[in-house]
Amino acid sequence: MRRTPLKRIGKTGKANIEANKKLSEKLPKEYCEMRLEGCMGNWPLQYAHRHKRSWYKGDVELLSDVNQVIVACQACHERTEHNRELNKEMFAKLRP
Repeated sequence: MRRTPLKRIGKTGKANIEANKKLSEKLPKEYCEMRLEGCMGNWPLQYAHRHKRSWYKGDVELLSDVNQVIVACQACHERTEHNRELNKEMFAKLRP
């Protein structure tokens, strides 16, 4: 296997990192807010956004807006990621 240098972080990647820093101050990752069937509770937590990350186009303010994000475990995030209706329902319930 050939070793290659790592790619540098671009503009969008830097925006994502900055947004995650701001979100960790506003919304600490303590538990899954969705609590769907098969929820893993408080282990591997991540930020589930209302829209796909490409929709935000590297805008740090939108990416770090509390109304655009729910703290979710891996299982709940995966379920809402590919089911847009369930995603809309969860955001309407948790972030009206």
